[in-house]
Order: sequence, then C-alpha cells, then structure tokens
Amino acid sequence: MIVSFVCPAAPSPLGGVNVLYEYANGLARRGHEVHIAHGEFWGRPGIASVEELTWFRFEPSVVHHFGSGEIRLPEADVIFGTGAPPELGLPVLLIQGFEMFPRAMERAVFRTPCLKICVASWLRSVGLEFGVPPQQIVHVRMGIDLDAFRMQTALDSRQFHVGMLYSSHPAKGFAPGLQALEQVRAGLGELRAIMFSTEQPEDELPEWVTFRRDPDRRALIDEIYSECRVFVQPSMYEGFGLTAVEAMACGCALVSTDNGGSRDYAIAGQTALLADPGDVAGLAEGVDRLLRDDGERTRLATNGQSFVQRFRWDRAVEDLEGHLERYIASPAEFQQAPVDDADPQAIARHDSIGSLD
Repeated sequence: MIVSFVCPAAPSPLGGVNVLYEYANGLARRGHEVHIAHGEFWGRPGIASVEELTWFRFEPSVVHHFGSGEIRLPEADVIFGTGAPPELGLPVLLIQGFEMFPRAMERAVFRTPCLKICVASWLRSVGLEFGVPPQQIVHVRMGIDLDAFRMQTALDSRQFHVGMLYSSHPAKGFAPGLQALEQVRAGLGELRAIMFSTEQPEDELPEWVTFRRDPDRRALIDEIYSECRVFVQPSMYEGFGLTAVEAMACGCALVSTDNGGSRDYAIAGQTALLADPGDVAGLAEGVDRLLRDDGERTRLATNGQSFVQRFRWDRAVEDLEGHLERYIASPAEFQQAPVDDADPQAIARHDSIGSLD
C-alpha cells in the first residue's frame, strides 16, 4: 500500500501525534510506502526538516514532506485525515478522544463516512451510539515500547512516592487528583508525589510535589515510573490514557477513574483500583489503601504489569494493516451514510470493563 499521514509537527512528545508516527513506522517496517506531511501545530509554523523532531526516531524508508503552506503529497491508497482530493487516497480518521471538543464537532467527525480507527474500545461504542455503521468504525489496540517501559526497580524497593501527570485541561482531572493526594498525605505525612508534563503548571505546586518539565523517555522511566509505588490517573474523560499503561508496565500500581479509555486496562480489583470521575474521596481511598497494604499493592502491580504486555505496536500495526487492506478492497462498504444516532447522553462509558481473561 501507499499510505499518507497528515500530522501536526509537535515540538515535544504528544500522545496523539506519537500514535500516528508509530503507525507510520510500523507500516514502513511491514514494507508499505509511507509518506508524512508535517503541518502546523496549533497555529505554530511547521518544520523544515525531520531533525527538528528530536523526540521521535523514524524508520529510514518513511518519506517526509515539509512546507509553510500547502504540502504536496503523491497519489496514495489511503490518507489519514479528511478533506484531501480523492487521488490522494481514501480518507481514514484516527479517533483518539471524546468530550474534549464541542459535541456537534465530535458528532460530525464520528459520522464522517469513511474508515475510523479508535484507539480504545469505548470510543467505538460512542461511534455506534452516533449511528456509525459498524463496519466503518474499528478498535485497534494501542501499543507502547515494552522494551523500554518495563520493570526496572523491584516492587519492594520503591520510594514512598505517587506519580501523576499534570495537565491544565479540565478533562485530565488534575484538581481532584491533587486534592485526593492532599487527603492521603494528611494521614501519611511522608508521602511525596512526582508529577510531570510538557507544560509548566499554572499555579505553584505544594512543597511535597516534585515536578519534572518535559522529561525525556529515560528520565520518565528511571526517575518517575520506577520511583513510584502508585500511579494516579484522575481524568474526567480519557481517550486511552497512555501514561497509565506506561506506568503499569514499569511496575506502578494503578489508581484510576473510570474515564472511558481506562476500561481497556484498569480492571477493578484485578489490575487497578477505580473511582468515579471527580470522586476525590474515592481516589484518596484507593491511594491510601495501596500505600498502607504492600501485599495488595504488589498484587495489583504484578497483575497490571502482566496485563499490559498485550499493548504492542507490532500487533497494533498488524491489525491496522488488515483494516486498511479491507477498506481499499471494498471502499463502498465504508462509505455508507450514518443512521439516526441515539441520545448522546445514553453513551455507556460505565459498562463492565471485562476481566483478566
């Protein structure tokens, strides 16, 4: 196949862009001709060379396209993005979240008649609620680099630390997450937290919080994930939740909200402890329980570390390849108009999330 990607040139690691880059690399490794158009990033100018993307390493065979205006791409079989001329390929949309933008905008994206790839199983359910024909919307399991994100520090040798991602976006639930840790610390005075982000916190963090701005992968693994006993994901909504899975792979016990994306790995009482989105007391209770009970923490961390071994990029790209090939072979099946959607409020984000099986 000839596959094109239209990507924003993110100056630092960004989960959504990283997924597109990993898909591009994986398809290139499988022998396909891959092109990437590096466009603007939220109003910032594009880049002039791939060397400017220091945080990611591409396969040598990937062809890169740059430009300050319209970027010219070759004719292709498929193109990730919409609005391109038909000769540039059948459009493919990557669905990575929900309830992050106005409802009408998200509904329109889901109902676009083309192949849609969802990074989490709950997003496919959202699409079906919006009337998307089942064959048009598929779930491709996410991946992480399991050679890098792995157990480095024994579970019984970790500091009395809790990890958490900082974000100013309300959907990430930082405020209730911090409140929960403050409640835990009131009863466990020695608790310290390690937080990280690509952005600088808007307000000053408490003195018991160590903040790392834009850590590279090695620092993220060695100095954050491997130092923490527990990782907290307090999101109100989460497309997938990549940092939680990375932390689990490195041996952190997970305390998470039932935020949508977490359903693919946070199984209540088996791989994680769960709370409702915005439930400060529930998050605090989970963290406190795991810090006081090493046996429970070790059990959940061990189960979680084993469970997330299924999130492999090579497996994800193999699944993606199969969906793209079916799309190219019979595009009409993927271009039917959507049907009337159900009440959007009926979208079931809190259904059963499965089991270790």
